[in-house]
Amino acid sequence: MRKSCPEHWDFDDEFDGGEETCGRVIINLYTYLKQVAPGTRVLLISRDAAAPIEFPAWCRMTGNALLEEAHPFYLIEYKPERKGV
Repeated sequence: MRKSCPEHWDFDDEFDGGEETCGRVIINLYTYLKQVAPGTRVLLISRDAAAPIEFPAWCRMTGNALLEEAHPFYLIEYKPERKGV
């Protein structure tokens, strides 16, 4: 049975990193986010055990907002400061 993200999470799109390591997920997510509008809420799924450490750090370094997390689910808002620019 597949675990679901919290029901109250509101997101525009979903990015599933599968069984990849966080490094690979971040590279693939970076490529994916290039085509996404600022302010888009993305449900990121990563099963890597390092994800609870890696994704909050990545969000802080890149200016993306980590809104909520419940491993393996991470609710991210892409570049919120650039909305409407």
